[in-house]
Amino acid sequence: MSVLRILVLLAAAANLPAHAKLPVRAAAPESSIRWQSCLNSGFQRWFEDTPPPGLRCGYVDAPLIYPESAGQALSDRSETVRLALTLLPATGPKKGSLVVIAGGPGLPGINPQLAADASVARLRKSYDIIGYDPRGVGQSTPKIACQRGENDETPSPDDNDLAGAESQVREMIAACIRQTGAEALQHIGTDEAVNDLNVIRRALGEPGLTAVAYSYGTKVAALYAERYPKKTRALVLDGVVDLAEDDFAQRVNQERAYQQSFQRFAAYCGKTGSCPLSADANQALQSYHAMLRQLHERPFVTQDGYEISADDVITATRSLLPWPERWHELATLVRQINAGIAGRQVADLIDESYSPDADDALNVITCADVADPGADPQRLRRQRQEVNTAALFSHYLPLHEYPLEMCDLWPYRGKDRPHAAVASPSLPPLLFVGQRYDPATPYRNAQAMAARFKSPLITRERDGHTLVLNGIDRCVDESVVDYLLAPKKPRRDKVCR
Repeated sequence: MSVLRILVLLAAAANLPAHAKLPVRAAAPESSIRWQSCLNSGFQRWFEDTPPPGLRCGYVDAPLIYPESAGQALSDRSETVRLALTLLPATGPKKGSLVVIAGGPGLPGINPQLAADASVARLRKSYDIIGYDPRGVGQSTPKIACQRGENDETPSPDDNDLAGAESQVREMIAACIRQTGAEALQHIGTDEAVNDLNVIRRALGEPGLTAVAYSYGTKVAALYAERYPKKTRALVLDGVVDLAEDDFAQRVNQERAYQQSFQRFAAYCGKTGSCPLSADANQALQSYHAMLRQLHERPFVTQDGYEISADDVITATRSLLPWPERWHELATLVRQINAGIAGRQVADLIDESYSPDADDALNVITCADVADPGADPQRLRRQRQEVNTAALFSHYLPLHEYPLEMCDLWPYRGKDRPHAAVASPSLPPLLFVGQRYDPATPYRNAQAMAARFKSPLITRERDGHTLVLNGIDRCVDESVVDYLLAPKKPRRDKVCR
């Protein structure tokens, strides 16, 4: 409590009648969620490893279909989705709950991992840490599922077979509808995720939401701030999505940022001698493309019989580029593939970059946001070509026409409406965090969104994508925790180097 606040209370007390008492500080909000130990047998399937002893698990039910406007009552229809949540209790007297909003879209969010350092310990002393799986994801139900059976598998079409590639996409969409349900798929996007977040806030008994959002999760958080300004206490947005960008602009700008990160990785290779890429951008591109073309003509097969294709290498490169602390692993992958000696380590890195469940959820939630069934197919094909050639490092084959993708063929119109963010006068300041060389959510997104929400921006002059409360940068974490504990305190932009 500030000195000013103490003085105000003392002054008020001096004018109270003798029998009056100072107001008692309100107790911590009560949750309506039935929390249980995550060690209970009913939650064993939630975790690959044994959860920490104090972690609690629970569910929140939310409407499958929300009313179209805030003034409408909820539908009488009984369909609901069930959201899976975890709670890591505050280590001291609880002041509230901090909700962690995962990225993706489609990444699970239960049991979020935070650093065990002094900054996080200061936060955890007063706040329960809440993680949750968004609708359609992880342990929440119904779960997005699009995997076809073994009998449905068909050979991959060659690069010039557009009709065959698009036929496979249509088969995948049919599998999504069959396994997930048509109605669920039409109500599984970001629009519903924002309202789900408000349902979680109410279930936690919090008058205003306190949350940290990562990557795609910043889109959910920003829309929440617009939709529920009076139900917002403090929001940190790390790795920022710009609400003003449509899907095409977002993807093109992201690809250009990935190309910049590839060049910076190549410079790292050139400086450290850890892989055969040169610090010279053109030479690095030529060397990488030569390796990819060789793999395209003849995939590499390890001694264990593991086949590695050019697309596998591109996917692994994309997976590791946002994390500079893992560039040494990416350098090993490139070095061994180039030398023709790739083994189990490389195979494991490639396996790690694929996640069928997460890919299904990412595609479906994206389509629920952006699909436009009436769009001109030729315009969409031109856009796909521009997107697929914006990151030069992954464009190693001669220019060719690209097939339509899942969201181009999705049968239901998306609900996302790109717009310049608008901050209500009743919305408290938010806090934005951006890294200068972020390939997944380019830095200019954070600049634009911080300006529109009239909120401070923490800039980290490094490579990377999302870092808040992960122990990566003490300068960033200390500022974030200070904000979360005292969000009304005036702040200015800050740079961490």
